[in-house]
Amino acid sequence: MNKKLSSTAVLLLGALALAGTVQNATAAGAIFSATGATINTGGPGSGSIADTFNQAGLSVGYLSGVTSFDAYVPGTTHTYLFSGYEWFGNSGTDSASVTYDLGSVRSFDRLALWNEESSGIGLLDLWASIDGITFTSLGSVIPFDNPLDSPPADYPADVFSVGATARYVRFDMSRCPQSNPGSYPSCAIGEVAFRSADVPEPAMLGLLGLGLVGLVGSRRRKAA
Repeated sequence: MNKKLSSTAVLLLGALALAGTVQNATAAGAIFSATGATINTGGPGSGSIADTFNQAGLSVGYLSGVTSFDAYVPGTTHTYLFSGYEWFGNSGTDSASVTYDLGSVRSFDRLALWNEESSGIGLLDLWASIDGITFTSLGSVIPFDNPLDSPPADYPADVFSVGATARYVRFDMSRCPQSNPGSYPSCAIGEVAFRSADVPEPAMLGLLGLGLVGLVGSRRRKAA
């Protein structure tokens, strides 16, 4: 194969890659989870931080990248049980920081937080980053203070309209525990999930792919 044909093959592979993107893209409006998390301050605490994004404590599971966020979140609760389902910061602390890794650069426009009911988060400052080094503020939110019922009850999610295109999302938590009931002196998280923002229409990506295929044909004619 000569050099011109090799260049043509590269363009064709690019077109095929774009076509593959249509198949692999997360559906707009779908719920998706982080793939990892790092405790920056206030830890290691009690429980596993993985339990805040692995769906362990949710009343029903979801298919990340497929299930509709808007249909799933309102009716889904989180168990009040701690062991294997929630994460607490170090006892006696009133703040903590956790960075969630989305696994790749993702666009999102909503955040769902199941705010743990016996400690929770009083104030949440949100930050986003592409590289995990430089973070941009997404603003601050005040999660709902889920009551510690007697007998205990599962708790619902808060939904916040925050959006970014990023790989890392940092939770800087403070004012912990919440005043009602504030039974354990630390910050705590039940579960975290995100809503996928709109992505380019499949038709548009398809046209871009066809454009590259047309360019391949043009180069072949010139070579001839």
